[in-house]
Amino acid sequence: MSLEQRVMEELKDAMRAKNEAALRTLRAIKAAIIIEKTAEGATGNINEADEIKMLQKLAKQRRD
Repeated sequence: MSLEQRVMEELKDAMRAKNEAALRTLRAIKAAIIIEKTAEGATGNINEADEIKMLQKLAKQRRD
């Protein structure tokens, strides 16, 4: 299962559980995935290494 699919499933679960913190986080990840897929020069697919780099970048931004 790809990261995008996993995020979508977790997003649904967070909505059902009314978990606002998880919703905000998952929506931020989903937005980053969409931006990454539609970036100039992108092929529309993200490999696993790029997904990990993106998540590390998001985590660092949240810590700062």
